[in-house]
Amino acid sequence: MNARGLVFGTIVAVAAGFAALPQAVRAADLNVYMPQGVVGAVEKVLVPIMRDKFNTKVVITPVLSGQALTKAVAQRANPEISVFMLDEGPWLQGKQANLWDKLEGLPNMAQIPARFRDADGMGSGFLLYLLGLLYDEKAFADAKLPAPTSYEDLWNPALKGKVTIPDANSTFAYALLFKINELQGGKAAQSVDAGFAKLAQLAPNVGTFHGGASTLIPLFSQRQAWIGFNASFPAQRLAADGVPIRWVAPKEGAIAVAAYIAVAKNAPNAEAARQFVNLVLSPEYQAAQTETAFGGYVNPNTKLSPDFVSKFLLKPEDIEKASVMSWDVYLAKRTELSGRWQREIEKK
Repeated sequence: MNARGLVFGTIVAVAAGFAALPQAVRAADLNVYMPQGVVGAVEKVLVPIMRDKFNTKVVITPVLSGQALTKAVAQRANPEISVFMLDEGPWLQGKQANLWDKLEGLPNMAQIPARFRDADGMGSGFLLYLLGLLYDEKAFADAKLPAPTSYEDLWNPALKGKVTIPDANSTFAYALLFKINELQGGKAAQSVDAGFAKLAQLAPNVGTFHGGASTLIPLFSQRQAWIGFNASFPAQRLAADGVPIRWVAPKEGAIAVAAYIAVAKNAPNAEAARQFVNLVLSPEYQAAQTETAFGGYVNPNTKLSPDFVSKFLLKPEDIEKASVMSWDVYLAKRTELSGRWQREIEKK
């Protein structure tokens, strides 16, 4: 099936079961803040459904998660934006600030595994970034090195200067820190000393600390890095461009970092906001989002097309085995952790 056919089929599938509402003279607006990466899927799949089935015009504003949280705080007394789609850390800060409404009775939200949705019903994950190992398949083969399978492979002396890990400005750095700390027998809520000590030993192998995907991709495309720690989607993009990059979930388990969806308290057009959230969490939309944004899905009933599955780097078992980031620990200690990362890891 071509892309146009996939989108049309998805629209029909997602819309199935929703009775058409009487058409008003003018559709009500539903303002949604979301990351740029999912705009395409929302526009193609959900905008027509919200218009035709719920008489609602979805007004999209693409923003970074920090900007979304700032807006949610600023509008709390008089909400304008109804739905926020943002990274789990800022979403959790919003929950702690009592910014989100409780979502009850959404059929698709009930399908999301407990670890990917809020126990208090204040939101749900809608997109997963699975963090693991990216590596240059050709470089490893040329150097007669076995393909990496473990976090421990980052410390291989043969990779001196060829490793890249996130810098202190990336929350992915702290996902790595907490995982390594756990593998060293530590508990992040108590101490991350073991994780810092182990990562400090990685310094000779690190050639570059990277920021976002935009800084990571050139390191691999220009063969400056042979292996790194990050999400699967940069590897997917590189592989699509013919660069021999692979992504693998370490045998100790990948790390799942979720993006969350929530509805603002006292949101305008609240019922349409609930319908929008329910659609975002549907298996059909989750499939369309995965096949356009290359992220992981949160609804276990999601079915991807066979052709896409043959090229997709993530496997269902990678999602099932993945651990989750300790966001509460990170938010409580982020200034301290950032300072230590810069002093003890980046400056070694």
